[in-house]
Amino acid sequence: MERHLTVILSADVVGYSHLMEVDEERTHAAFCTCHAVIAELISRHRGRIFSGAGDSVLAEFASPVEAVRAAVDIQNNLAERSLDLPDNSQMKFRIGLNLGDVIAEGGNLFGDGVNIAVRLEALAEPGGICLSNSVYEHVAGKLPLQYVDIGPQRLKNIARPIHAYCASVQRTSENVLSITVIHTFGTNWLVPRLGAFQMAHRDLDLKLEVMSRVVDFAREPFDVGIREGHGRWPGLRSHALIECECAPFCSPDFLASAGEISTPTDLLKLPLLNWKDDWWLAWFKAVGVTNPEPLWLPSVELNTQVITSQAAIAGQGVALLTPAFFAGDILARRLVQLFDVTARTGSSLWLVYPEERHNSRKICVFRDWLLDEIQRGSA
Repeated sequence: MERHLTVILSADVVGYSHLMEVDEERTHAAFCTCHAVIAELISRHRGRIFSGAGDSVLAEFASPVEAVRAAVDIQNNLAERSLDLPDNSQMKFRIGLNLGDVIAEGGNLFGDGVNIAVRLEALAEPGGICLSNSVYEHVAGKLPLQYVDIGPQRLKNIARPIHAYCASVQRTSENVLSITVIHTFGTNWLVPRLGAFQMAHRDLDLKLEVMSRVVDFAREPFDVGIREGHGRWPGLRSHALIECECAPFCSPDFLASAGEISTPTDLLKLPLLNWKDDWWLAWFKAVGVTNPEPLWLPSVELNTQVITSQAAIAGQGVALLTPAFFAGDILARRLVQLFDVTARTGSSLWLVYPEERHNSRKICVFRDWLLDEIQRGSA
């Protein structure tokens, strides 16, 4: 038996007994789902569950900051999770946090440090977090949360009053839509349209990150993603947006100085941007040219269509681009399409999000808006 200082997180379900009376099997299944989420998030924040009975969970953390982060992630994740519960029923947790001295014995923890966390949990709103002053002093100013000082609290079986705070998590997840998107679609297509979405949904804040890598929704704080591929990713629901196509473009000045371009093979005499990209083989195959060999070497390799289009507009060569993403440049005659043939690249763009969050309101409204915009653009 030994003593040490640690952060205790206590969580339990609001109205669990009533839920069990209404539908025991569905309530138990829903709690098991929530418990698995809580356990994973506690582990992710370097915590350890040391006890749990019925509808409760007790965990310890070495870091107050990580403990509060875990609590916020738990409440946000559970708030958006679709659970199979009877109509008009919800499963919400209260969470209490305390930093204090505990007695450790056989992997379990005892003492006022634990009891205070349990009592504070009862002061939290359903779906909320209540923390002692000992935790607040370590996290104030370090996390983007709002705190309400509820003053000294008389807690059952605790001799001294405990100064407590409630942490607000309302706008950390439910009201923030976090989007990951590939470069060209995000920059040229999505961003110019997001203003219209936000005007229609003023309760949502938007956070958009443009990146080429594939994110792990289980470990990264994104709600939805737009990625290129085949549309089949384990654990994700996918909606087809745009089939990837390409056609050759250049600037008007480049076209004027290039000489005669009457057949597709004439392009092989010109600098072809990103020549090593498979898109060129797909396009030449679409126009009936097999085994094309460029006469202009070396080639310039650029990693996004946005950058490639800027090189083409600057007169550096011919670029294969997706026409739908450069409608403004085409209309303004900054880019000229050299042949009417558009080739399919073999992949598409997809809207994806975790299967278990398909009923999240913010995901649903964004999905419906995006699919409607894609359909209107196609029309």
